[in-house]
This record gives sequence, C-alpha cells and structure tokens, in this order.
Amino acid sequence: MIDVIYNPVAGPRVVNRLERVRSYLSGRGLPFRIRETAASGDAVVMARVSALEGADAVVVVGGDGTMSEVADGLAGSATRLAFVPHGTGNVFAREFSLPESVEECLDLLSTGKTISVRMAKANDRRFVLLASAGFDAEVVERMNPGQKNLLGLAAYVLCGARQFLRSQPTLWLEFPGRERVEAQTVIIARGKKYGGNVTIAPSGDIAGETFQVIALLRKGRWSIAKFVLDALLGKHTASRHVLVRESPSLFVRSAIPSACQVDGEYLGPLPVRFTVTDTLLRVVVPVEFPSPPA
Repeated sequence: MIDVIYNPVAGPRVVNRLERVRSYLSGRGLPFRIRETAASGDAVVMARVSALEGADAVVVVGGDGTMSEVADGLAGSATRLAFVPHGTGNVFAREFSLPESVEECLDLLSTGKTISVRMAKANDRRFVLLASAGFDAEVVERMNPGQKNLLGLAAYVLCGARQFLRSQPTLWLEFPGRERVEAQTVIIARGKKYGGNVTIAPSGDIAGETFQVIALLRKGRWSIAKFVLDALLGKHTASRHVLVRESPSLFVRSAIPSACQVDGEYLGPLPVRFTVTDTLLRVVVPVEFPSPPA
C-alpha cells in the first residue's frame, strides 16, 4: 500500500500535481489512498498511522513543511518517504537531488534507492533539513500561507524587508563543553542547502551525525543585509563576522523573546536545544545520490 499525503493550501496548482500522482499510481495498478491535511500536525498523525499499518511508502505532495511533518511521523519506521515537491523553497528536493517532474519523482519508488538518514530534534520536535533562530525565524513567524502561495519567494523578501526595520534581539549559543557565543542570527543545517537553492553550509552532510552551525556574529541591520547578500553569492563563510562550526548539538536562548523555525515552519520562541538523534528516516532518492556509510 502507498499512502499519498498532500497539503491543499500548498497553492492552487497542487491539485494538478495530485491528479498526476493519482493517474501515475492508477495506471500502474498500485494500491494507494489519498489523505488531505486540514491543520498543522495532521501529516504527523497520518504518517504515523501509515507506518503502524505497514504502508510500503508515503508519498508527500506539498512543501518542505508538509514533508517535515510526514518525516516526523515516519521516523524510526520501515515505511519509506517519497517526495513530490510543490512548495516555495523546496530545500528537501534540492538536498536529495530529486527530479523536477511528478512522474520522475514517482519513478524513484521502483528505479531509485532507499537510504536512511538521522533525524534531528529541536526540543521535542523532529526535523530533517535545517532550523534557525533570530532574523530568519522571525520572518518565517510573520509570514502566512496565503502570502507564500501567492508570491512564492517574493513573500520572504517582503516579510524580510519589514523585519529588517525592527530591532533584533541578541542570541546566545551554547556549544558542547559550555562554550558560549553571542550572535545576531543562527542557521543550524543538516545538509548544504537553504531556500532558493542557496548553499548555506558547503560542508553539510545530510547523512552525517552533526550540524553545520552558521552564525552571524556582528550586530546591526546592515550586517544582516550583507550576510544575506554574501549567502546569495556563496561568500558568507569567508567573512570574519560569520562563525561556521560543526557540532552534534546546540542550545540557543535570548534575553528577550525571539523565534525559532524548523524546516521552514515556525516552531515557537526560544530557548531551544538542537540535537542530532539516532532515529532513522528512510528516504527514496535517485541511485546517483551518495549512500551514507554503513
């Protein structure tokens, strides 16, 4: 059995992609059922039920947020996760080198391979790709789904411009060994990619056992603007104002309320402890994708 979980608010064209998924699976005589989410957290529960019922795979049709919830529900199970991306950033699709068309993504169920990657945690919330606190997370908190669906990446630019005019709280990062670092914003990446196909962590390894921590140390609005520009140009890691550190865990707090996001969805206010867990997620990827070490 293949379960298809989709997010109906992922944009008007998601229905077209869903129909192509239905046509593909029906045309090959594969047993499947389609489940529609109605609220945040639904995909976690649906995926967990799929795993308990012994589904071979769950196909996610939506954005990184829906994918992340399904991954949370499937974590530690034998059920595979396959992804048909339809979102704003599509970091998951780029990180795992997924093809662009619906049919090619579904072909991977039979022609691809399945790898196991470790899940990460932000407090009690499991996630796959990345998290952040500070400026980036504040932008995510203030954005609504309607803006993302209508404007795409432009919605991030507009919300970012508004957030740019607000004062930014100081963050405190605590690494293992009680090393503490003061920063303005921080991105905690499992892999290499960020939204819009930006390579935020060149040394990131989604199949590894650590995070890549990228922190902007310098304060002020123009420091944020330069950091964003440098990241778009792939030059941010060379800046003396940017800390890049590999770590299996990180604790982030702030003196005044500040936001945290995971996989592009608002998580809640700081403080948050980030860890890489031993819980595995089985992901369907192209055969060319590097396999994790045994």
